[in-house]
Amino acid sequence: MTTLILVEIVLRYFSYSTFMADALVGHGVAAITFLAMGWAMESGSMIRVSLVQNAVGRRVRWWLELFAVIVTLMLMLFLFRYEWRIFARDWSRGTVSEHFLPIPLWIPAAFFLIGLLLVALHLVVRLMRLTTGRFDEGEELKI
Repeated sequence: MTTLILVEIVLRYFSYSTFMADALVGHGVAAITFLAMGWAMESGSMIRVSLVQNAVGRRVRWWLELFAVIVTLMLMLFLFRYEWRIFARDWSRGTVSEHFLPIPLWIPAAFFLIGLLLVALHLVVRLMRLTTGRFDEGEELKI
């Protein structure tokens, strides 16, 4: 993406353009963001407000964690369901973008779909870790 932006800057200096930098960089940023969400959650890189967790006891903390994991998993599955519809529609219709280079729209939708699936999979594993009693108060819950 950096190379594409630099090429676009140089080309615009000479009054030319790829006419695709904005679309390709946008798809690239979306792909990187959604494909990295599961790993970011597992490695503890996601922003987490621990003010409430630090103020309550071990048992309440476990219930709060369980509640957060279940609600987030339900949200990911809800989003996955609707993104699957978009993906299937774009795939079956052969829909392409309206840019200089027509990109099949199922490709960016697939990145989002895979990212949601990876986060949901991580949440299922996290839920299993919580319910099997492998939760230690002194450390972050990691897979």
